[in-house]
Amino acid sequence: MEKKGILKFMKTLLKKADWDDSFAFAYQLTYSLLLAIFPFLIFLFTLLGYMKIDSAIILQRMQEALPMEVYDLTAGIVTDVLDNQRGGLMSLSIFLAIYTSSGGIRAFMKGINKAMRIKEKRNILHLYALSIFWVVLFAVSIMLSLIGIVFGEQILLVILHYFPALPQKEFIQTARIITPVVFMFLMFTMFYMFVPTKKVKFRYAFPGALFATLMFILSTLAFQYYVNNLANYSRFYGTLGAVVALMLWLLVVSMIMLFSAQINALLIEVRGIRDPYIHVVQNVKDRVAARRNGKAAESESIVEKE
Repeated sequence: MEKKGILKFMKTLLKKADWDDSFAFAYQLTYSLLLAIFPFLIFLFTLLGYMKIDSAIILQRMQEALPMEVYDLTAGIVTDVLDNQRGGLMSLSIFLAIYTSSGGIRAFMKGINKAMRIKEKRNILHLYALSIFWVVLFAVSIMLSLIGIVFGEQILLVILHYFPALPQKEFIQTARIITPVVFMFLMFTMFYMFVPTKKVKFRYAFPGALFATLMFILSTLAFQYYVNNLANYSRFYGTLGAVVALMLWLLVVSMIMLFSAQINALLIEVRGIRDPYIHVVQNVKDRVAARRNGKAAESESIVEKE
């Protein structure tokens, strides 16, 4: 794509995002995520606590990925939940996490439907059920990825045992970097394919998922550097500084998620794709109809022979 074409595409993209109220939906998603993040963390790390995972390993990974003020805000909760199991906390955190987190998923549903110019046809009970499903799926996915981090080196050593030609040190380091990136890409792909009312085909969800993955990594690293080295929110906001930093980070993540949905929608429009959706029910109906027609034709030929 030429330079002028890229600039025109970016200009159209910004206009489309503004027209579809993507920024307003991003603020709504940020608010929902802020309400959901602490009960969700309690729910998630309570589950991990039953697997006897060392809290030091989880804290180390969090410290590498999060700005220092956000890490300080969440580290105490993680340590307390992982090291001190409470049955009542588990049941309460499940209710709070599902109720609050599902609101964020529904806000994302509205934003992505508007970006794709899709009218919502699902009833309220269906929406609540789907949002709860995505919350549980997201929690299980994160839990599996964290378990993979803990036992990842042992898994890689087993692979190296069967493929000794691979360079051990380089392979382990590369796998540790690539694995979370691949996991993140798959999660974004699933969001852009299955969250809208109409399910989008993989090749039309791929560009937004790739953009969201790259921008999430780059923006998180940039924001981490900015908060740790340039901005001192605690100086201006006192004890609320960590909360402000967390809100800004969640806002960046929300904008990336919805902006990536706009990229998918605009690419579909620019390319003139008339039907980018998966028609599972229609395909089943077509197959049934084809079978019926085939049987009818077969019976007619039998009658003619007789």
